[in-house]
Amino acid sequence: MKRKMNGGAKNAREEILPRVRKTTILLAALLISEIFIFTATYRHLNQAIQNERIDSIEQMSTLISEKLLLLRKSYVDKVRQAALVISSSQIRSLDYGQEQLLGFEQLYLLAEDGSCVSLAGEKIVLSESEEVKKLKISDEVRTDFCTVQTKGDFWVFMAPLSQVTIGGEEFFGVIMLVDSNTYAETAATALYENQGASYVVNQLGVIELRPAKSTANDCFGGYNLLHTLREKKVDEQHILALQQGLEQQHKVEFITKIGGETWRIQSFPESEGNSIVIAVPVSITAKATFDGMRHVIIMIVLTLSTVVAIAVAWIYYYVKKGQQVKLEQAKATLKSDFMNKVSHDIRTPLTAVIGLNDLLLHNADNPDIVADCAHKAKKSGEYLISIINDVLDMSRIESGKLRISHTVFDMKELLETVIQLETYPSGEKALRFRLDCPDNFHRGFLGDAVRIKQCLVNLISNAIKFTPEHGAVTLTYRENPERGGYTRACFIVEDTGIGMSEAFMQQMFHPFEQEQSSLISAHVGSGLGLAIVHSLVSLMNGTICAESSLNKGSRFVMELPLERTELSEPALQNGRADELPGSMLGKRILLVEDNQINREIVAALLAGLGFAVDGAVNGAEAVKRFEHSSRGYYSIILMDIQMPVMNGLEAAAAIRASAHADAQSIPIIALSANAFEEDVEKSLAHGMQAHISKPVDIEVVKKIFVEYIR
Repeated sequence: MKRKMNGGAKNAREEILPRVRKTTILLAALLISEIFIFTATYRHLNQAIQNERIDSIEQMSTLISEKLLLLRKSYVDKVRQAALVISSSQIRSLDYGQEQLLGFEQLYLLAEDGSCVSLAGEKIVLSESEEVKKLKISDEVRTDFCTVQTKGDFWVFMAPLSQVTIGGEEFFGVIMLVDSNTYAETAATALYENQGASYVVNQLGVIELRPAKSTANDCFGGYNLLHTLREKKVDEQHILALQQGLEQQHKVEFITKIGGETWRIQSFPESEGNSIVIAVPVSITAKATFDGMRHVIIMIVLTLSTVVAIAVAWIYYYVKKGQQVKLEQAKATLKSDFMNKVSHDIRTPLTAVIGLNDLLLHNADNPDIVADCAHKAKKSGEYLISIINDVLDMSRIESGKLRISHTVFDMKELLETVIQLETYPSGEKALRFRLDCPDNFHRGFLGDAVRIKQCLVNLISNAIKFTPEHGAVTLTYRENPERGGYTRACFIVEDTGIGMSEAFMQQMFHPFEQEQSSLISAHVGSGLGLAIVHSLVSLMNGTICAESSLNKGSRFVMELPLERTELSEPALQNGRADELPGSMLGKRILLVEDNQINREIVAALLAGLGFAVDGAVNGAEAVKRFEHSSRGYYSIILMDIQMPVMNGLEAAAAIRASAHADAQSIPIIALSANAFEEDVEKSLAHGMQAHISKPVDIEVVKKIFVEYIR
């Protein structure tokens, strides 16, 4: 019996063992597969982390380059500004120069004999520099690294001076000394917790600047970087590529093994023949990341279900929150960008106006300077108004409040006006500016002449701005009659300027977009011109397109559907409708303006035209003066809108409602900073005949007077 039981157990074990073996083999195969998959995944993750670290190094090099560029630009601007102050302030003594340049430090003047002297009279001896020699024949700011005896090494910025004599000695340049440590702190620095470093290396491979604290110096502690790499048995092809990059000033990057570690070495040109070489041990700097990754994998295996549940919940939360944050950030960025651009563009002409007025105050006895400053101040003021108008127009276009008028206008007069407006700016650059149109074409149309003129002026102004001297700008007009009494008016603005890049043309009609050019400042204009033109053309049911190639000019084609009409005889006459007849001399005007300065300016302009002017500081005083005047005493009233006590609209209504004999006939003209269509409609609805927007254009005033004064 026992023997039978043992035999049964043995048979059972024999039946189970094959199953166990099969299961074990299957599980072993599965385990081996999982290990293989895990190993492959782990290697992939390692490579991904290493690639990310390489991208991080690339970003670091870009950051260093940009910081050096900004640092250099700030000192270049300072020394250029100092040179401008010295050249324009007519400095005759060092003491006076020191007073004028109190905000500038470490400034020295370069004499023709090669000596250097500060505005305080301190003389220094500068080491020999080729850049100093080049300064005599250059009009650009130059930089170099020089040694000053008894002072040390400096980063030197040099700006040329033209015909500057101070204290009887002629100087050809001004230099600014910047401690070389200022440059070294940015260019030669320890990276990634002192494990990597950036070096300043010359064209021969000599390391000129290195960070004081970096373990990378253990590998690159030699005098010459190229020699050091050869000693470390780096691939000769890498060394030759780096040598060529240093000599020819172009970017080089490679990965190599040094001392058992993987190093990422990258070189990019800096200035004065130097390059920045970044050396980072990728394997060491990523070690903490690799260790952390292993721990994370273990935690994921042990707590997979919990992590997944938590991850799903947090991902959902952060996605929702991130979307909201990004939306708020986008709004804040857009608002900030808008305010920065508008603030810069408004401050630029405003600074010019204030500066020119200061010059006027200091040179009141010099008629040439006075005339020049007054002319430039007027141009700056007009430019300031154009920027404000652009911003307001863009705001009204985007809010849908801008309306297109439908009035009769003369196409010939419109084209001639545009040509007159742009002739002077084109002449300043010696451009060939002309109008190409048929000898005979239809003149009368219904449309918004002001907006058409605004579009053409914007396009032509851009063409003039981006066309070098002695180039050509052409405005071409053609008309294509269509059915139903309409004409397809075609305006073509062509130039021989610098053209536009394909990238810019993709977004040129977006607000605040500007093409960068060496012909102009990087921030000239608001960047709204083309966006406004595109929007206005769309509102007028027209089309606009552009063709351009870099350095081959640009061609803008604007087509508008306009309804044909006939002009009245007076509109076809060529006389000057804005000339004041002699019968108007001595006519009395009631000027209502609460701002004293504005009132004095307008009164002086009107008096200069031969009118007698009475002033009132608010609407109530204006009504009182009018009611107490005799019939015909006032020929016209100029009325501001926003005033204390009684505003202009209320005053106009009160005058019309008064019992005065002239209450219904006297012309009342709105004179206000409110320049939108609804403001004009309000003025007309309260009994006024016309609306003049501030700042006052005396030519517009003359036209109004000719039309309304009897």
